Amino acid sequence: MSFNCSYFLQSDIEEPVTTIEHLAALGAFGTAFGIFGIISTVTVTAIFVLSIFHVVRKHPSQWRRLVTWIVSMPMIVSILSLVTFLVPGAAILCDTVKQSYLPFVLMHFIDLSLLIEGGHRDTVQDLKDKDIPINFCRPPWCCVGLCYRNVNYNKKNLRIMKSLVYQTPLFQLLINLLMAILESAGVLERVIRNNAFATLGIINIIFFTIGMYGYNVLTTGFSQISEWKNYPLKARVLFVCVVLLKVQTLILLLLGVGGSIPCVEPYISPVVMRKSIESALCLVEALIFGVIFYPVFRVVDSSASRLGLHTSPTTISVVSLDDVQA
Repeated sequence: MSFNCSYFLQSDIEEPVTTIEHLAALGAFGTAFGIFGIISTVTVTAIFVLSIFHVVRKHPSQWRRLVTWIVSMPMIVSILSLVTFLVPGAAILCDTVKQSYLPFVLMHFIDLSLLIEGGHRDTVQDLKDKDIPINFCRPPWCCVGLCYRNVNYNKKNLRIMKSLVYQTPLFQLLINLLMAILESAGVLERVIRNNAFATLGIINIIFFTIGMYGYNVLTTGFSQISEWKNYPLKARVLFVCVVLLKVQTLILLLLGVGGSIPCVEPYISPVVMRKSIESALCLVEALIFGVIFYPVFRVVDSSASRLGLHTSPTTISVVSLDDVQA
């Protein structure tokens, strides 16, 4: 490996590197993580299948779709990362799907939180009854002075906080699709010195951090009333997983700009190497969080009563002897 990658600046390389060339150029690193990626992805998929069996058997029917979205995240990340590592030409598509998928999981977690509490109206009423104010001093936007702690929940501000979370999947999807289209057209290159990428990247970060802020504000309030067992732990694990996957992408991008990402001439450019390193990290993280997600989201309690899922008691009619004779 070399840090002098002027070859890729002087050469006009259009054809993506093949899987065989990519793994051969990476040497022992490529072989080791190729094997590890296959094993870890199979393991995470098996954990997901076990989780689905548990979801179907133990969770109320109204919860199943949303819980499935949440517990599927490590598997989806692992599959996309493995494909990116083995097939560098599919990196744009896989990265677009991954970056758009993560905010949808956060949105579904908020949906599930409201569903468990009985809906929007019941949630607001529970927060009012327990006199729980909105805590606006939550990361990542608490640094700008949003620390008003004496504002009570109502329908309006709860909807505003929800909209902050719900806008994230939409704008992340649109921005990532636009970036993928422009990159395929040769207009955009995923390096900071490219003006189009830098502009869209900054907008993407802003919308994502706004969504994470709304998520943290809502889950802080919900954790004090939720009947879903270990709710704060669930919210925190999901937050850490999504933020870690997003932040490491930004860090690797900055390292690439600083020339800290090596290359392997003439096969692997610094951009491809950065994606390979990120994929390898994601494979490890997906396995770790897959193991963590299984016990954390496996817990089921009696909160289904809020959904009216209790079966009505069986009514036994008593028939008199005179009625039988008649």
